[in-house]
Amino acid sequence: MNRSARTLGPRLDGLTVVALAAIAISLTVGLHEGVHALTCVLVGGRLLEYSALHVECETQTPLQRKLVAGAAPAYNLLAGLLLWAVARRARRLAPEGWTLLWLLTSMNLLYGAGYWGFSGIAGIGDMAVVVDGWQPAWLWRAALLLLGAPLFLGCAWLVLQTFGRRIGGQEPERTRRANKLCLLAYGAAVGVVFVAGLFNPYGLFGLPATAGLLAVSCTQLPLLAMAHWSRAERFLQRERAPLEIQRRWVWVAAAVAIAGLYAVVLGRTLTF
Repeated sequence: MNRSARTLGPRLDGLTVVALAAIAISLTVGLHEGVHALTCVLVGGRLLEYSALHVECETQTPLQRKLVAGAAPAYNLLAGLLLWAVARRARRLAPEGWTLLWLLTSMNLLYGAGYWGFSGIAGIGDMAVVVDGWQPAWLWRAALLLLGAPLFLGCAWLVLQTFGRRIGGQEPERTRRANKLCLLAYGAAVGVVFVAGLFNPYGLFGLPATAGLLAVSCTQLPLLAMAHWSRAERFLQRERAPLEIQRRWVWVAAAVAIAGLYAVVLGRTLTF
């Protein structure tokens, strides 16, 4: 490494980070809706619409409706836990591959767990459908919030621990690099969902787009604080080399293809 490179510090290419985050959120939310659609078919419902931000399923019984709604957050939690177990042991992955794996872990866990509190507070979303009709309604919404808060914080702790132990480097550069990565990832996630909302047939201010954008914006908020939390001594491994992300055009191309398919094609909604 030459002297100028040392002066600049570890490289964290912004375009590649945005690409990785765009792939991660597209897969997280796209498969979330895909699980809704698949569950609709499996429980005997009639699938009417499948889009990047919503699924319209005609069901015959309240139980079918609740199963369709609850299956997707459960999937996100299970997928996130499996990805977390892999990310903890994936020491030989290239930095870009590990970052994508960590973003998928983080977004799945936070998205799945966040729906509990989100539905409890707003009264909309998947878990609100699960408890719909149960009385007293206020008690069930309070239960969602009381159960969802520790679940969400626990998931945030898991992804924080994984991130803090991998980011590497020394202060204050470590925090600057972590902050850049997390801010770009959050902005890319919200941006991809916003673009999907523009193509939604119900419009950007329709329920699917507004609910989807609100869900992603709220559930992924821990990313904005991740850099500062990761400075806690219990999460650090001081001898670890810094996580560097180089410009990788293959990831940029993959993001254009995957996020484009999610936001533009799936965003327009498939009807059946």
